[in-house]
Amino acid sequence: SEFLWDAASIIKSEIEMMLADGVNYIQIDGPRYSYFLDPKWQHFLRQDMGIDPNDALQEAIAVDNYCFSDLGNHHATIALHVCRGNHRSQWYAEGSYEPIAERLFNELNVGAFLLEYDCDRAGTFEPLRFVPRNKRVVLGLVSSKFPALETQREVTQRIEEASRYLPLENLALSPQCGFAS
Repeated sequence: SEFLWDAASIIKSEIEMMLADGVNYIQIDGPRYSYFLDPKWQHFLRQDMGIDPNDALQEAIAVDNYCFSDLGNHHATIALHVCRGNHRSQWYAEGSYEPIAERLFNELNVGAFLLEYDCDRAGTFEPLRFVPRNKRVVLGLVSSKFPALETQREVTQRIEEASRYLPLENLALSPQCGFAS
């Protein structure tokens, strides 16, 4: 908790400098949010660390909102990527976005969420029903973890499935987590 708040001042300062330099897209990597959707990590937080995952989620949102507060009049898009890990095609968290969706999508003051949806470990698109209509979701449907390329038909079907929960004009497409793998 103390580290999060100490880091928040640094991140806020960096965001302010980027905005002052005219940067119009700022994306924050938020791997800590994956801890709150994975049952294994929820258990670890409760049992081994003595931390209530719901309280920790609320604090993580508060810390990030502090980073995005009082930024003045700007036209930049602030986005958050919920990372599940991508080191050498490995990952550390799995599970649906459902446990955090309503609070994260509605309480976090960003304009876009980048969500990994390249395999079954992310669950269904149903949590997208909580995304406010003034926010976008970038669907990470293209995997950088597996050597096989998704077909156009597969990607199109997945986008159509997601659009049942969030209008197509609120959706975008990207790799699930950069190109490190």
